[in-house]
Amino acid sequence: MKKYSLYKRLLRGCVVDVTVVLRQSRYLFLMLVAMCAVRVAGQDSVRIKQTYQYSLMELSQLKTITGSIKEVEVTKSPSNITVITQKMIEDRGYQTLVDVCQDIPGFDFMLYNEGNGEYPTHNMNRGIGEVGNSEVLVMVDGIVQNNISFNWSYLWTYENMLIDIERIEIVQGPGSVVYGAQAFTGIIHLITKSNHETVVVKSFVGSDNTRGADVLIGSKLGESLHLSMAVHSMFSKGDMGLNRYDPGSYFKNHRYPAYFTTDYNYEGDMLYDQPNTSYGGKTIPEGFNTTQSSFSLRGKLHYKNSTIGVFYSDYIRAYGPTIVAYEYDLIDKENTSHYRNFHTYFNNTTDVGSKLQVHSSLVFRGTNIIPDGGFKYLYRFPNLRKSYGAYSYQAYIEERLIWDFDNNSHFSLGLKGSISRKSDRIVSLGTYPNDKNSTPSSWDEAIKEDGSLNVPKSYPLFTVNEVAVFGLWDKQWKKMSYSVGLRYDYSSEFGSILNPRMTFDYNPSEYFGVKLLYGKAFRQPSIFELSNEFRGNPNLSPQKIHTYELELRSMMLNERLSIKANTFLSEVDELIGKVSDPTSLSGERFENIDQITITGLSVDLSWQLHKQLRYYSNYNYLVGLNKEGMYAINRTSKHKVNAGLNALFLNDRLTSDIRLNWVGKRKAPEENRWIQTYEGGYAPSYMKVNMALSYNIIPNLKLQLVVNNLLDEQFYGMGRETGSAYAEDYNFETNINPEGLIPAYHPQPGRIFLINLIWKQPTKMFNRDSEKI
Repeated sequence: MKKYSLYKRLLRGCVVDVTVVLRQSRYLFLMLVAMCAVRVAGQDSVRIKQTYQYSLMELSQLKTITGSIKEVEVTKSPSNITVITQKMIEDRGYQTLVDVCQDIPGFDFMLYNEGNGEYPTHNMNRGIGEVGNSEVLVMVDGIVQNNISFNWSYLWTYENMLIDIERIEIVQGPGSVVYGAQAFTGIIHLITKSNHETVVVKSFVGSDNTRGADVLIGSKLGESLHLSMAVHSMFSKGDMGLNRYDPGSYFKNHRYPAYFTTDYNYEGDMLYDQPNTSYGGKTIPEGFNTTQSSFSLRGKLHYKNSTIGVFYSDYIRAYGPTIVAYEYDLIDKENTSHYRNFHTYFNNTTDVGSKLQVHSSLVFRGTNIIPDGGFKYLYRFPNLRKSYGAYSYQAYIEERLIWDFDNNSHFSLGLKGSISRKSDRIVSLGTYPNDKNSTPSSWDEAIKEDGSLNVPKSYPLFTVNEVAVFGLWDKQWKKMSYSVGLRYDYSSEFGSILNPRMTFDYNPSEYFGVKLLYGKAFRQPSIFELSNEFRGNPNLSPQKIHTYELELRSMMLNERLSIKANTFLSEVDELIGKVSDPTSLSGERFENIDQITITGLSVDLSWQLHKQLRYYSNYNYLVGLNKEGMYAINRTSKHKVNAGLNALFLNDRLTSDIRLNWVGKRKAPEENRWIQTYEGGYAPSYMKVNMALSYNIIPNLKLQLVVNNLLDEQFYGMGRETGSAYAEDYNFETNINPEGLIPAYHPQPGRIFLINLIWKQPTKMFNRDSEKI
């Protein structure tokens, strides 16, 4: 009865909230009217190449591999899956995964393409996620990209490249049955091009002294040998944040502190409350460093049924607006984070008879934080830099046996074993660490009253062994199919865990389908959460999620209109969060806290208005549930609308793609005092418009203009973590170190231009027998 009452309140609340957003957003109104106005048309096909290269029916029939035993059509996948094709990436002018996922239901961003300071990102998916968002699993060609020690998801911004991507498969919902830990709220799987013969060269220049180039080469080297290689390089000086929306003056109108709370003299002695004779009382320059520099290399060599591949990424990024300007030197050119990640792998597929295949993978990878940057305090240690470093490596082997009982029945049995060398972060103060095993100045020693500079400290290392076994069974009939899976994981860190998955799919025709999904997933505690000296708790258990989903899809109007609706309910157990602990050095510790429940609704629509004109949009509604009913989730908008229009002109030589993101107001945590005080507890809504215009100068040469934030919207991302810094507390004479590290918000850039020049050699595709197809 209680659950019935809860869902009754949910339904009533959804009606009320949708009514509110209808009043606020004409774009959503137009989308809903369009959906209600159409009727199911006849079964005549319009199988013609249209905008984005594929017709809507062809898009629904694209083969996907994420979450299934074998390649399966999008609509028949045992997951809620969205596919972004290479043509969509190019026509929309996407530069990063952040650009892509802003157009996907479920994602909320605190910081965007500038990352998150010492963390690689801060975004949320389906209302869940903290700094680094370790609840999303990111993969490239099946290889996990999350940080080995801290679980953070990588490749969100310019450390990645998209020139060699064939498609991106985005799964919303649990995926631990197939991929284990961190496939908690979703999976982002980047799948690179294979067996192609082509050359693509892309150079670009843009606002804020942005410049770079991407190159992709694919070539046959023999009857059965194929090479694919891609290189990416990018640099941007950034805008220094000088003209960004800063209503609370976190990054302007402040003075240098009149004194230093702590400092060292030339002899290495600790000094206290020393006057700031050089800068005290002078105006702090406005803004914050936003420079970025990246280089990445990805390649693979394919021979018959075997592939050897490698990926290397080196990325230096400034801290941007992640910390407050009145306590930290944000304009320092070395105020940066440095990530260096790589992986190499060997894959082989062997046929054992006509119905049995064995897939083998051997992977070695590293995720490293290089301590050659960091930040300076303005109120203490003015000549020293605080930096972070960590080095982690992992090797794993995975064997998967696939048994085709017949054309409609498939079974997969998998075994995976890994060994990882993990490390906690070393926080150093002073000169840069000169090797990856120690640092010449340990922070925890320096801050003691009797501390001294240049105290070596070794990286704390942890060896973790993990093993997993899983089984998947897929069965299809003419109109129905089901998928059942079970996975067992054991880790020397946290013990064992069992995760099931079930999917039932009913397709009375290729124009209509219903899908029911249930899945359980887990996110393992990180080394930082388990072992950190300030907040670590070695007794943490993995956090778990149970998700129930219903998906409806339909193809209408002679295959010119496609609609997909999804509703889900997620229950999270053992959520890892922070609780007060007076006995710890930081006054708090990580702990498994109470259960939370989140529910949501999304609607995706694509409408081929004309052979040369396609409209697409989606709406997302997201709330939390408790005994009292619904509530707004911190840092997450209840309502979001994305929409776009892709059009072809001048005999298809000119392509126009215009997209908008409307994000409703976002609830701030109670600790975020500035937004609670001045914004009524909610960050205001915003609407951002992006545009890409592409013109084929000659058949193989394209000029593209990309304009992000076309209308120069003044907006900000919600403050990460608590966002508890309160700028009004700062006084350069009497309170130079007020409470709070994180500003209440993160100002976002205005209008940004990018010009791409793309040259393509005509592409030839080959199958595994090296025959042209």
